Amino acid sequence: METREILEYLKAGIKGELDSIINYEYALQGAEDESVKSFFRDRIEEEKTHYNYLLDHFNQLDKGKPLNSIKLEAISSDMNEKIFSRNFLNEISKKQTLFSALSTAALLEKNAMDFYRKCAANVDDKALKDFFRRMSDWEAHHYEEILSIQKDTEKEYWNMNRFSPF
Repeated sequence: METREILEYLKAGIKGELDSIINYEYALQGAEDESVKSFFRDRIEEEKTHYNYLLDHFNQLDKGKPLNSIKLEAISSDMNEKIFSRNFLNEISKKQTLFSALSTAALLEKNAMDFYRKCAANVDDKALKDFFRRMSDWEAHHYEEILSIQKDTEKEYWNMNRFSPF
């Protein structure tokens, strides 16, 4: 694969990470509960980290330099054990902006996961392939966590908004 194509992958990844940052920043502005704010702040920082990894690779390749080795942070393995407080779930359930932000986040995380998986499949460089696989795994972790929150808040969201199936 040519460097130009890899640069296009990296630019697309950078754009996706920026979209996620903006989505989480918007949600943070509407949050009141400290645990909800903390969740969104953590997500913003993780997405900024992803952005910086991609930007570092882009800048190195764009200057014709070999890729720096980037040691990706470990993905927290406690996702399945994470329990969100009742206050956290209630705030997500009662605020349309937060519930919508999670729906948008799920789409962005799924798109990123699939995109990085595609990138990994299409590049030849082992380090870059490993990098994209790791990014896909990280996004998959985010996606699963968002789906878990949505599942835990969905029934309450519909009840609070007086929705009943036809």
